[in-house]
Amino acid sequence: MSVPATHVLMQRASQHFGGEPSVQMLEEPKQRGMRFRYKCEGRSAGSIPGERSADNNRSFPSIQILNYYGKGKVLVSLVTKSVPYRPHPHDLVGKDCKDGYYEAEFGPERSVISFQNLGIQCVRRREVKEAIVFRIAKCINPFNVPKEQLLKTEEYDLNVVRLCFQVYLQDECGHYTRALPPIVSNPIYDNRAPNTAELRICRVNKNYGGVKGGEEIFLLCDKVQKDDIEVRFFTQSWEGKGSFSQADVHRQVAIVFKTPPFHTNITTPVIVQMQLRRPSDQEVSEPMDFRYLPDNTDPHHFQEKKRKIEEFQKIMQALPGMNQMERHKIVPKTVKFSILRNQPSSSSSMLSSVQTSMTLPPVADNPGGLPLLTDHDLRFLDLQSNPSQLSMNKTAVPPPQAVLDPQDGSSSFLDHTSSSGSSDRQAATPTLAFEDGRSSYFGP
Repeated sequence: MSVPATHVLMQRASQHFGGEPSVQMLEEPKQRGMRFRYKCEGRSAGSIPGERSADNNRSFPSIQILNYYGKGKVLVSLVTKSVPYRPHPHDLVGKDCKDGYYEAEFGPERSVISFQNLGIQCVRRREVKEAIVFRIAKCINPFNVPKEQLLKTEEYDLNVVRLCFQVYLQDECGHYTRALPPIVSNPIYDNRAPNTAELRICRVNKNYGGVKGGEEIFLLCDKVQKDDIEVRFFTQSWEGKGSFSQADVHRQVAIVFKTPPFHTNITTPVIVQMQLRRPSDQEVSEPMDFRYLPDNTDPHHFQEKKRKIEEFQKIMQALPGMNQMERHKIVPKTVKFSILRNQPSSSSSMLSSVQTSMTLPPVADNPGGLPLLTDHDLRFLDLQSNPSQLSMNKTAVPPPQAVLDPQDGSSSFLDHTSSSGSSDRQAATPTLAFEDGRSSYFGP
């Protein structure tokens, strides 16, 4: 037996057992995301999607007629959001629509009716009264609201409507006189109006902050009202709100706020949810993750650096042979010098001896910590052995050089003198003698 035949038998059985015909919503319209369009825009008003509609599987508002098998007529119009449901000044447009409402017949096989081509065309505030008078003339008043109340045009909210479904069944004469109780859908909001539009977070400059709060966040969003919006942080057991004023809402599309403090101290990052919420109707956006970070008591990461150094030292100590390695002990050493210098004269040469001592700093790379003479040290020794050098031209004598023998700790002193000039300025190369009796002589 086919499915339609089974469905028909079920409907007839329902009638047989005394069930009254009725209408119910099978799929509600999608409440947000659709824009109402003006007639002057000269384009299609689009189609109202169903609440389960998706990009790859579109659906539309639909109703189901229960406990009835036969022909009938359905009329769809727009009514206001609040009770009593009054006819709305906006128009329904699309296939089978005329004078602002939809009307079509259905056959016995159609117990489920889907409305695929219904759009909403809005009117301006100054046109509201004219549109309501036209509804009264066409007897479009599903809930029989008194005329006086219908003409209170300032009470109409032009940013939200409901669909009203009226079903008429055939009587014995074939006329559609049996009216079933009308039903209304959920509200449908104009996506263009900030007080009813769908809330959506487009982008934030960062999605993390400290546990103490006070982090400044820049949030981009669809249009919102500055006096009817809040940023909500929440978990299953906690809720907080971002701190900002109306002046922090920039052109209805950006909010600059400070994060609330988390309710307890944490040692590891905690992920909470962040969303926009409109207090007037409690509408919320899709939430996004926000990460609270522990309080940073070591902003320069000294503890982390210390830990890495300790780990490195442990690794180095674990390497083979590293425990036997010891750093050479470096101790300053005092060296005594005897500088022998030939004193030139007209008849003979005289040998003079000047004894001095210096404490020379050792060099770490010098095995055994033996001292090395610097240019400054050698010049000091040279001047002590030959004080007359003080009156000489500073550029005439280059600094002496010293050679250190690492085997026995002896040092050799080499004194350079200028080869140019008069003979009385020439001096023989000195000999550097040590306290232990060793000496070195360097001739020209």
